[in-house]
Amino acid sequence: MRLRRRSIDTPTILYLIFTVYVALQTCYRNDLAAIPQLRKIENIPLNCTSVVNGTEDSRQIERMKQWTFDFESIEFELKNTTDFCETVDKYFNFARNATSIEEEEYPLAYGLVVYKELVQVILQLSLFYQPQHLFCIKIDVLADPLFKRALMNLHECFPNINVFYGAKSEWGTFGILENVYSCFYYLATQNHPWKYYQYLSGSDVPMRTNLEMVRIFKAMGGLFNTDIEEFEYNRKFRRETILPPVPLFKSSMSVAVPRAAADYMISSRRVEKLYKYLRKTWIPDESFWTSVAGSPAIVPVPGAIKAKDIVLFRRNFKLQAPIINTVKHVGLNYIARYQVWQWQNKCRGVLTHASCVFGVDDVAEMVTRPELVAHKFYLSYQPAALICMELRRRSSHPLAHEFDASSYSEMPTVEMAQGRSVMEVTHPDWLIPTSFYNPDLDPGDYSKFV
Repeated sequence: MRLRRRSIDTPTILYLIFTVYVALQTCYRNDLAAIPQLRKIENIPLNCTSVVNGTEDSRQIERMKQWTFDFESIEFELKNTTDFCETVDKYFNFARNATSIEEEEYPLAYGLVVYKELVQVILQLSLFYQPQHLFCIKIDVLADPLFKRALMNLHECFPNINVFYGAKSEWGTFGILENVYSCFYYLATQNHPWKYYQYLSGSDVPMRTNLEMVRIFKAMGGLFNTDIEEFEYNRKFRRETILPPVPLFKSSMSVAVPRAAADYMISSRRVEKLYKYLRKTWIPDESFWTSVAGSPAIVPVPGAIKAKDIVLFRRNFKLQAPIINTVKHVGLNYIARYQVWQWQNKCRGVLTHASCVFGVDDVAEMVTRPELVAHKFYLSYQPAALICMELRRRSSHPLAHEFDASSYSEMPTVEMAQGRSVMEVTHPDWLIPTSFYNPDLDPGDYSKFV
């Protein structure tokens, strides 16, 4: 008698596959919970080789794009825990000691403005954190109450992280600059030996190790590193008939400011007048930093550069921007932040508000670039990209002592801050690219994308 083979219908097969998947996920999470080191987000065991090296292993790349993690349960735990510091230590790697004497002797300061994504904000802090650094965080007044309450606890865990309630940070309004500058002012008035200040948004990720950043800042020789663009006069809004206290320039909100410049700024009446003038302009956060540091004859800020000379140079000399941008050949004059805009046609992730949210396909190029910080990564979009960036950065630590930052001292703005004219710089073509740059567009064309 022949036995009839019983067929299994499609729903049953799908149910079996789903059951196996859930079981494997449960085992995986139980393993993470059982081993303290593996509970930490930065230690999630991902195979990032193909992502970082940009190899042609399309299956591995696709797996990384599809990879997800239960960050929501971590956020719930952070918002509802009775021991916040213990929960933070459970999931995040905050350095307990300076990695080297060189880093300990060169502390940095960071200012942040945040309003959502608690797990990402704390993860970001852990990536930049060193015990010798000083931090100031402003929380948007409209942030979720549980988000506010959780972040306010950070100071109890880390005394060098100072958290304050801030103003409403609506795009285009003065609230963003108010929050950023109030944190900057706070950091500058503290009795702390920090050497350079950087601004961070809640979605920035470090591209360099802390030691690499220290050496880059040393190579910059006290330069006030800010983006330089021509000011768009339609941003004057309700100030069209009022003469500004200094010539206005456009810049990115992200900046690297030496301590000497910070000390000068907080006591300068001219800077105070500019700050008040911008209150009734449009997008004032993009009109502040270079307007402060772009006219040393009017505002002699340490590390300032003649921004007008650079603007005129770009108008009159049509040079080709460098194709190569690496730590050995910077090819830029602004390295505080790497950001990709829609009109630059370089985003391999997804666009939001005309700005790129980086994904897995962006990582291979980014790990070779010379900038300090990447903007922006979301844990809600291809989170493997962020994790792989950090795993690669951490793998660089053993070799960080070999890092050579000499190319950064050749940036045109470094040479100009030290006394050279715009016509005497070593690499004049490095003056061409800006964070908004596209060789196929005039600056006035950018606005149609936003």
